[in-house]
Parts: sequence; structure tokens; C-alpha cells
Amino acid sequence: MKPKFQEKGQALIVIALAAIVLFGFTALAIDGSRSFEDKRHAQNAADTAALAGALAYSRNNDINTAALTRATSNGYDGGASNDVTVTVTDSPAGVCPANTVGKDIKVDILTQINTSIAKVIGQNTLTNAVTATARSCGFYYGPPFDGNAIVALAPSGKGFDGSGTPDWDISGGGIFSNSSSSNAAYCNGAAGISVPSVSVVGGTDFGCHGPGTIGPVTTDAPQYTYSNMAGFFPRQPACDGNAYQTGGKWYPQAGADGSKVAWSGDMVFMAGLYCVTNSPGPFHNAIIGYRVTFYLMNPDFNFKLSGGGSFTATAPKTGEYRGVLLYLPPQLDANGNLIQLSGNQTQHIDLRGNGSGNVIGTIFAPSADVTMFGNSGTGAIDSQIIAYHVDSGGNANIKITYNPNRNYNANLPIILSLLK
Repeated sequence: MKPKFQEKGQALIVIALAAIVLFGFTALAIDGSRSFEDKRHAQNAADTAALAGALAYSRNNDINTAALTRATSNGYDGGASNDVTVTVTDSPAGVCPANTVGKDIKVDILTQINTSIAKVIGQNTLTNAVTATARSCGFYYGPPFDGNAIVALAPSGKGFDGSGTPDWDISGGGIFSNSSSSNAAYCNGAAGISVPSVSVVGGTDFGCHGPGTIGPVTTDAPQYTYSNMAGFFPRQPACDGNAYQTGGKWYPQAGADGSKVAWSGDMVFMAGLYCVTNSPGPFHNAIIGYRVTFYLMNPDFNFKLSGGGSFTATAPKTGEYRGVLLYLPPQLDANGNLIQLSGNQTQHIDLRGNGSGNVIGTIFAPSADVTMFGNSGTGAIDSQIIAYHVDSGGNANIKITYNPNRNYNANLPIILSLLK
């Protein structure tokens, strides 16, 4: 006789197991959504606390106090149910414009919420951890690129090439090359270089044997990208006016944001902002300007003084373009990187002194080759020269007496940013 198995009670086991699963899903729906909401709120609190700390740094206030106060105002006071930690570190070198000092403010919030339904399955609390980091880069007013007199922005190759016959005598600022190559600053042959300092991203190769004294050399400097140098460049004008000539002199159109004019023949310019529309190429005439800024509109601008050609000009002493003498706008690729156009479009400027006349003001030519020529007369070049490449030509010695007070000074605002 076969025994009979009793099935009574099996349904209760199935129901009990199903209830546990049901409670689990219910806990997930209710307590999980509460945890998600708590994490979202905590993240917002961490973001605003980090930014409050960054703002406090820009105002010379206590960073920790500002960040903790803002976190408390959002319900995170470091009490029994949450922990708030503020960590302040120096920003990495090179991330702030003009290499200003910056601070990174990190806020971590750890929260704990009591569950309701999940207690049934033994989960009494849920924990969330969030973090936020903000950066504050300080205000900067002063000469771009740390006040170096010669600035070569090419990211590779010979940024500065002092080879040739002329000796270089540079005062008021050093040489900076943004190139990461081993010969970022280079010279060879009979040339000599006297300069207060040299700083390069890569290395130097000074094989020239002429007279001169090179000051301290710094290698492995932070490399500039266009994004952290763009604030240095002046605003590009609209060029919505036309220059006019009267009495043998040129004047800007009243009220215009740049007056268009072509360089041709001997020209004398009175104070103002001029937009040069053409590319003169080899130039045998004289350009004279008093307190002027020349904005060079042509992307393949080429200006090479030859024969009796000369350039004598001074930059404005007041206004938005104070200290800016020549300005070629930067050329960028599709990714926003500074580039030098190739072939016939390569920008080039020959810059030389002229007899007893002076050249005073910053040369902004970030995508151009600038070739320096010396001057056998008494005229001085008082300029900060910012180019893609800088080299020398001719035989006369090159004398640059850079005075930051008579050149352009960048005015960069405080920058606050939420990193993550």
C-alpha cells in the first residue's frame, strides 16, 4: 500500500516567499526612490557648496566656512545623518589663465537615510556618497605671458631661432617658447644673445658663439593651449568705418569700431584704430603712426620692409587698445587649436627699427612668423613680440627694450568653474 503525501502547508511557504519578494520590490520602489531623491539633493548641495567656496576664495574670505555654511543651508550640517568634508588644494600649474594662482575646492557629502519598507527585509538604512569640485582662478592684470619680451607660441619645433649674424640685446623681459621640442629656443653661428631669462616647454639648444649673457633658463614650463591663452588677446574690432585723408594725414572715422584702410605708399596715421584691408608684401615706403593700433584683417597678411621701407609707430596710451600696436587675429583649426596657415597663406611680418624712429607697443601675431631686423641708427624697439615663430634677419644687431608700462596689459577677470 503506497503512502499518501500531504500537501497541506506548501501554499503557505510559497505565499511567504512571494511576500518577501513583493516586499523587496516595494522597498525598491519606495525606499529606492527616496534614496535617489536624497542623492540628487545631496549632489546639488555639494555643487553649490563647492562654488560657494570658490567664490569665497575670489573674495579673500574663508573657503571652508563658506562651503560648510552653504551645505548647512541645504540641510547637510554634518550631524547624525550626514558628513560634510571640504578639501582645498592648489590648482595644477597652467590651468588658470596667465598662470594665476588658483584653488580647487572639493566637497564630499555622505548621507544616511532610514528606510521604511526595507526594514522588513533587514535593511534599516541606505547610504549615499556624492562629491563636487569647483575651481577659482584669480584676477590678473599685467603683461601677457609673464611679461616675456619674446613669446613664440608654436607647440613644437624651433619657436625662437636666434641664428644668424645679428646679436640680440633684449631687456625688460625674457624669451618664452611654447614648443615642447628639445630645441624650442635655438641659436647657432656667430649670433650672440643677451636676455634676462629663458623659459621653454621643451628644451634649449644655444650653440651660437657670439657675445652675450643668457640669464636663468627654465625648462618643462607649462604649455599653453589656445583655451588658456585666449583671454590674453584683445577684442577683435568690427571694422565698420573707413579712414579718410586730409592734409596729408590719415584719420579714423568718428564713432567707428575700427576704420578700414589699405597700406599703400608713404602714409602718416593719427591716433586711432585702423583696420588694414590688404597684404602689402614687399614694402618700399614709410608707415608712420602716432598712438595707433593697426588691426590686420587679411588672414594671409604679409609685410616685408625692403629697400627704403620703414615702419615707425607708437601704440595708444589710453583706451581698450592701450599698448597694442599691431594685431593679427589668431588662426584656429576646427578643434579650436592655434595654428599657422601654410603655403601662400602663411602670415609674415618683418619688423625693424628705422634710423632715429621708435617702434613702441605690443605686436600680437600669434599665427605669424615674425622676423626681427636690427637698426644701425638710434631708434628703439619697445615691444612685446607675440608670434608663432620668431627669428632674425639682416646683419645689424637687434635691440629690444621692452617696457611693460608702454605695452599691452591683459585684464583677466576671476574665473569660477564647476569641474565635476
